[in-house]
Amino acid sequence: MKIYSGRNRGPLYLLTLAIFSGSLTALVMFSAEPSARLALPDSIWNLTTDDTKLSIGIDSSGQLSLYELSNPATGWNWLSAPAVVPLMSEVFTAAKQKVTVHWIFKDAHLDQRDGQKLSVRFTCASPALELRSEWWARPGRGPIRHAMFIRNASGQAIQFTPQASIDLTLAAPNGNNKVLQAWYVNDEGALWGADPGIAKISGVVKDIVTPTYHQEIAATPGYDWVPMVFLEANGAQGIYLGIEWSHCFIKMNGQTAATGLAVQLQAGHSTNVAIEAPAGCEFEVPPALIGTYRGDIDDAGNSLRKYLFAYSMPAELRTDVTYPKLQWNAFTATGKTHSSQTEPTSWDPVAVKYYPLIKEAAALGFEEMTVDVGWWQGNEPDTDLIDWPEGMKAASEATHQLGLRCVLYWTDSVDTRTPHGRALRAQRIKRLITEYGADTWRSDSTRGAVIRDDYWAVKGFYEMLDTLKKELPRFQWENCSGGGPLKDYGALKRATKIQIHDSISPAITNRRVFYDSSHVLHPIQMQSFLGWHARTLPGQLQGLVYDFRSVALGAFMWWFDSPNPTNGGQAWTEAERQAIARSVNTYKTKLRPLIRTADLYHIFPRPDDKNWDGLQYFDPAAGKGVVFIFKPAEGANSMSIRLRGLDPQKKYRITFDDATNPTMEKLGAELMQGLAVTLKGAPISELVFIEAQ
Repeated sequence: MKIYSGRNRGPLYLLTLAIFSGSLTALVMFSAEPSARLALPDSIWNLTTDDTKLSIGIDSSGQLSLYELSNPATGWNWLSAPAVVPLMSEVFTAAKQKVTVHWIFKDAHLDQRDGQKLSVRFTCASPALELRSEWWARPGRGPIRHAMFIRNASGQAIQFTPQASIDLTLAAPNGNNKVLQAWYVNDEGALWGADPGIAKISGVVKDIVTPTYHQEIAATPGYDWVPMVFLEANGAQGIYLGIEWSHCFIKMNGQTAATGLAVQLQAGHSTNVAIEAPAGCEFEVPPALIGTYRGDIDDAGNSLRKYLFAYSMPAELRTDVTYPKLQWNAFTATGKTHSSQTEPTSWDPVAVKYYPLIKEAAALGFEEMTVDVGWWQGNEPDTDLIDWPEGMKAASEATHQLGLRCVLYWTDSVDTRTPHGRALRAQRIKRLITEYGADTWRSDSTRGAVIRDDYWAVKGFYEMLDTLKKELPRFQWENCSGGGPLKDYGALKRATKIQIHDSISPAITNRRVFYDSSHVLHPIQMQSFLGWHARTLPGQLQGLVYDFRSVALGAFMWWFDSPNPTNGGQAWTEAERQAIARSVNTYKTKLRPLIRTADLYHIFPRPDDKNWDGLQYFDPAAGKGVVFIFKPAEGANSMSIRLRGLDPQKKYRITFDDATNPTMEKLGAELMQGLAVTLKGAPISELVFIEAQ
């Protein structure tokens, strides 16, 4: 921590103040009344991660402002002038009377036990309110998190007017409006169910920012946007802003400033309607993440992912190196019929088809099995004993005996805005874990929205999940909500996986959505997905491996019939079984470690089902990486691929998983100029492994 006095007062003044106050803590703890009497100097705290610096100040009048937002490697201060943090200016009483809020600075405290967490408090006398603004810079790379809480201490219900999570005006580097781009990403959750062709439209938007630019993105539990935006300057540096919750917005407004181009960034909860806060209630403003970076959009994503891995996902994903697990969803293999998704009986699974499937999956090395929609009867999670005569507990036990984790689907739309609704819903979910022995609850929206689009519903849903985890430490949530629209950072803080889309289309759709969403999410949680009846080249070994790799980009799940078909599929050959068993082993030993911790680079264009596509992972600490390559159609047989993230001076060994090209050793500088690869035929895939020598 650094605290600076006003320009005319130096360290001696601060030391005198500390002695006068009787504690060094007084340097960061200020009372509103002594502040007025002593006319304290301006005080500034510098909060830093490895790539973001934020200077926060309290002046002698008690006003909270931001003075610097920069990346240490570039030195550019995105704040050309101090940015006052706007605090809620008015509220409404229970009698609907508008009351102006007069905030008085109370105190500030810096906690350095886990990075730097600055808490600044303000109070209002009438009505009695307390506001706490928390700015947290955690160790390592990534953004600084801002959380704000407003407590109603008035003794009566108060209606709070909108309070921004972030409201900043940023100066473009060099004032140039021709090099600043705004990036944001569609959630692409279930766009393909009615029209798979929509998947051809890129889910990543790149706008040129001008002085007249205006864009607002809404991020709700429905199908819209991931709550994250990037502002990138000429591919050399940038800034990003995200909101943790659903039911929120981010606005970008270009402006002309004395320094050139400026951009106002605003973010908060999505409503202009006052939110009622009962007496004693603490209103939590949706937390914001703000960070800076040097480089391009992939450098930004790698910075963000380091933070998400370390601080914003379930702990077991960090501590257990066997995550993400290889999952087989039993939907296709266990339905009473297999004709199509629209056939009602295909949504009605039966145990007689489940037990053979789990043996096949375990023999191939899979690690999780999902019993999907329709195993219950009625409105409660009671097992349908006609279709599952031994009960769901017996199915779970049989799954565990084969070394597989059991994931159990349950759909419920009970309102989480109320304590009663949360308790009822949690009670039903608990039964999956305590009564049936499941390891994970898989959500979905076949009987209504997983989360309603409402502030209190979102907050209540998160609270319900936190309570379940506290009461059942082994509880896990697999996040599906009609596909993948629930891609917000509050949900991902609590979910082991999120199904990234809901397509019944071929492998290309999965690669497109993964390509887009991996700009803003961590692949350890991105549950890639290949649907039923969507195999590439059915009956051909090359196609099955191609499909496997299209799903192995992140957390793996597919909905295939059993290799020894139980539901109308085509029997696998022995060569196919061996190829998938080998692919499973490659995933566990080589791909999974990289999915967990490596940097990710979008070194190919977005998949278009015509040209070569793929992605690169590289972990500089381990000196290892992989390039996924897909050649979906006939065309050029050779390509030069420019690798990223390598040390130019180091030598790397390059091997090809299918031996399509000879093993070679090259310097990093050569590989970053281009690695020549030849693939004949189509569709065909390859894994190119990189290892420092």
